Amino acid sequence: MIRQITGTENTLYFPIVHFVECVLPQIVDGFFLEILPKEAMPNKCGETFPAEKKIQIREDIYELAIKGDGFARFSVAHEVGHLLINDVDSISLCRLEPGEKLKTYEDPEWQADAFGGELLMYYPLIRSMDEDDIAEQCGVTHRAAHIQNSKAK
Repeated sequence: MIRQITGTENTLYFPIVHFVECVLPQIVDGFFLEILPKEAMPNKCGETFPAEKKIQIREDIYELAIKGDGFARFSVAHEVGHLLINDVDSISLCRLEPGEKLKTYEDPEWQADAFGGELLMYYPLIRSMDEDDIAEQCGVTHRAAHIQNSKAK
């Protein structure tokens, strides 16, 4: 749906920074993007607060995303995933028994990674591409391209 909204169904390189700056404020009422100095988030690239409709991105990561760095672009897409997937209406309290683990697909971090991967490396466009081409044309790391490519096969 995001690809349709942004008219990027046939575009390999998804403009994640433009999406966060210009599109999210139009589709998420009250959305707030906050860029914080590295000192404020020394151990995190970003953080999302779905109840507040807020994404925080560390300044150096955001600047790298603007320059097209694959890791930084994926970090931003990952946080967008948290915002759109884990909105307040869809969050439920998970109660696990001692020793019980979440199924992989239930893990919010896995979900945000899967979302970011699909947003930046849209399956219908990459299904016949090799990993090097995916990394280069989609603006992602080779590791991200490898993971997405293995899911596409």
